[in-house]
This record gives sequence, structure tokens and C-alpha cells, in this order.
Amino acid sequence: MLKKTTFTPRAVVYAILVHVALIALLVVSLDWTPKPKPAQPEVDPVKATVVDAGQLRAEREERKQVEQRKQQEREDRQNRLEEEKHAVEQRREKEQQIKAQQKNQAEELAQHKKLEVERQEKLKKQQADELSLKKKLEVEKLKKVQEASRLAKTKQEKEADEKKRKEEEKRLAELEAKRKAAEADKKHKTAEERHRRDAEERALQEQLDAEQQRQNADKERQAKAAEGKYQGLIQQKVKRNWLRPQNTRDGMKCTVLVRLAPSGEVLVARVTQSSGDVAFDRSAEAAVYKASPLPVPQDAAVFEERFREFNFIFRPEG
Repeated sequence: MLKKTTFTPRAVVYAILVHVALIALLVVSLDWTPKPKPAQPEVDPVKATVVDAGQLRAEREERKQVEQRKQQEREDRQNRLEEEKHAVEQRREKEQQIKAQQKNQAEELAQHKKLEVERQEKLKKQQADELSLKKKLEVEKLKKVQEASRLAKTKQEKEADEKKRKEEEKRLAELEAKRKAAEADKKHKTAEERHRRDAEERALQEQLDAEQQRQNADKERQAKAAEGKYQGLIQQKVKRNWLRPQNTRDGMKCTVLVRLAPSGEVLVARVTQSSGDVAFDRSAEAAVYKASPLPVPQDAAVFEERFREFNFIFRPEG
């Protein structure tokens, strides 16, 4: 806030004394005596009178004295003029000194006023600076308060967030524990179920394997039965179509590789183990071809397994 400018009583007294001194100095320096009027030249009238020599000398002496007196008066007047001139010059110098003093005093007063104005301006500037500084400090204080409030709010928010995060972590941990427990229980049940199912499957597989073995055994028996049956039928049909060569001895035999079509038609008949007699071997192959189609089982699996290609032992007496 700006302070109101005031003059102290001492400054007022000093100002009054300075003005009184200036006025007194002016009064003393002024010349109140009347100025002398300029001397008027005196004109002596010419008088035409008849005088004698003594009188002339007296008159000359008198004129000389008059002239001397006039000269003295002129000198006195000149001296007075000189004195007056000197006085005037002194007064002028004094006036100049007074004017110089007045000028100095005016300059001092102006300087004082200038300094006062500068002081006032400096004071105003200082007050303005103080006010600005005060406002700045108030603003900084307000900012600090706001910053403290913001930090406190941020801290509260962080604490709330941290609390919320911990609660969320606790909730998730509980959910995870429940999930793991459920998963472990599920795995346990699944393992038990898998174990039970595996046991059942193993039991079933064992039953299936046993059934398969039984069926395979049945099929093997049936296949062997069919093989024996059809081997006998083929043997009989080949024998019926066999032409006995000469020199055939009793007990001769040979092995013929026979390859058939599903219809029993003979595709290949070739002796793979000779009887030692070529004619006998050829007669065996010819008998096989001639007996085509050979009797074969209706079961395709038995045919493919045992009669698609097989070794036929031809033994006429067997």
C-alpha cells in the first residue's frame, strides 16, 4: 500500500528561514539613496567692461581659482561618478552573487525537489516492489497450498488405489485359490474317472481281446476245416483229371504252386518241388489245369488267406 507523503515541522521551519534570509538579503542589497542628477554646464556671459591690469590679474587669479575649483569639482564629480560606478558594480556583483545564490538555492531546491521526486518515485517503486513481492509471495503461498492440497489428494488417491489394488489382488488370489482347488479337484476327479475308464477300457479290451482270440481261434479252426475240406475236394478233382504217365511208381508225389481266381479258375500251376520224374510233374500240372475251376470256399477271407496262392501236394495214392 502506498504511503502518503508528509513534510516534517523541521523542514517547514528550515524553508521559512531560507525565504526570510533571501528577502533580507534583497532588502539590504537595494540602493535607496536618490541618484545624483548630471551637472549642467555653466555658461559665463561675456561682459564688456573696462578693467585695469591689477583687476585683470585679480580676475585671472579669480578665474584660475574658479577654474581650479571647477577642475576640483569635476574631479570630485568624476570621483563620485567613479565611486558610484564602483558602487553600482559592487551592487551589480552583489546582485549577481544574490542571483547566483538564488540560482544555486533554486537549483538546490530543484535538486531537492528532484531528489524528493526521485525519493518518492523510489519509495513508490519500493512500495510497488514490496506490493508485487507481497502478491508474489501470496501467489507462491497459494500455489504451495494448492500444491500441498494436490499432493495430499494425490496421496489419498494413491492410497485408495493401493488399497483397491490390494483388495483386487486378494480377491484374485482367492479366486485363483478357488480355481486351483477346483482345478485340482477336477484333475483328481478326472484322474479317478480316467483311471476308472482306463480300468474299464482295459477290462473291455481284455474281453475284446479274449473274444477276438476266441473268434480268431474259431476262424482258424473254421479256416483249417475249410482248408482241409477244400484241399480234399481239390485233391479228388485233380486226381479225377490226372492221366497216369507210364513208369509212374507208387508213392510218387510233387508239390505244385497253384494260383487261383476267386471263381476257382486256375491261373498258374507250377511244380516247385519235383517228384524226380518230369513226366509225373507235367502230368500233375496238367491235371491241375484240367480240373479248373477248382472248388474254393465262399468265405473270401479264407480264400484270400489260404487259396489265392497255395502249395498243392499231388500224391495220387494219398
